[in-house]
Amino acid sequence: MSLPEHSTWRLSVADLAASGPEEGFDRVTRLAARMLDVSGSCVVIVDGDRQIFKSETGFPPLADTAGPDDLRSVTGGSVFRHVFETGLALAVDDVAADPRFAGDALSRSLEIGAFLGLPVGLPDGSTAGAFCVVDRRPRRWTEADRRLLEELRAVLAGELAFRQEVKQRKHLEQRTFLMSREMEHRIKNSLSSVQALILLSVREGQNASEIRNDLLERVASLAKTQSLLADRDGKGALFADMVTAELQHFGIGTNVWIDGPEVVIGKDDAVSVAMVIHELATNATKHGALAPQVKGGVAVRWQKARRDGRAAMTFRWEEWFGGGAPPEVVQTAGHLGFGTELLETLVLRQMRGEMARELTPGGFVFTATVRLAEVPA
Repeated sequence: MSLPEHSTWRLSVADLAASGPEEGFDRVTRLAARMLDVSGSCVVIVDGDRQIFKSETGFPPLADTAGPDDLRSVTGGSVFRHVFETGLALAVDDVAADPRFAGDALSRSLEIGAFLGLPVGLPDGSTAGAFCVVDRRPRRWTEADRRLLEELRAVLAGELAFRQEVKQRKHLEQRTFLMSREMEHRIKNSLSSVQALILLSVREGQNASEIRNDLLERVASLAKTQSLLADRDGKGALFADMVTAELQHFGIGTNVWIDGPEVVIGKDDAVSVAMVIHELATNATKHGALAPQVKGGVAVRWQKARRDGRAAMTFRWEEWFGGGAPPEVVQTAGHLGFGTELLETLVLRQMRGEMARELTPGGFVFTATVRLAEVPA
């Protein structure tokens, strides 16, 4: 039976119905009628309750059977549906005398005395309908009749394969166009991100060497983020992967511990979130627990949250001195010896979040809650 889904890649029954009458199919039905010397021939496709005459020749007209696609459409049981549902060839010498079809009003209306039909398959292997020849009077079908109809069905299969190829080519052209537009959009976003990096990185009092080093490090961090986004088809990046990308060379599970549920950061938030992580890691490397002369550790923990009805994330960056696993840290208020304008710009202004920085007896704790854009499935 036909598949219920209509893939953008596969030729479907809906495609055949929507395309209306086509000369390629009509040529095959006319040829079948002439070569088997019968009164009529048709290609019927089945779409739910409808039996659609994709191509026909030699049948009498019926009232109220024309569909919006200019193809005759009927419902109910019939010899055509029998071939479709069984997926087997059907040869009936006298339809009126066969108890399976003696009460078939459609066969009487179409003046079908004898019927020979074969199932028609789509290129994906599903059955789409039936390819049939009929005579107005009873007729004894021979093996030669059946072999000839099978040869013509092979021609029909070629028509279907051709349409499958056309559909695939159209799909590839559309996909290529959409990918080029997406690439253009990503390049613009990347250039905007680099521009923002420059504006946020250059501060008064820095010499050229410091500016150069900061920019190189932040652009490298941006490249990691773009790579993570590309791995997930540009829809978003896992927060755990972003943290790991920044901190893996410090030794995950040795000097760095990370823990939290799966949170996907959308492409619109990913750059800002990655810059926050990078800034925290940079400060820890220069002045904190990950500095070369310091034996310390870092733990990053996070959890999902909601703010103003929107998805959000709360994460905690905790540094301590002395090494080992994360200690139980008691937070204390007081003078903060750590902080940058960049963190405040990213968290408070760009992401409209909340943040806090606190010194502890043995280290430093940074917490932030940021609102996140919805990520498409």
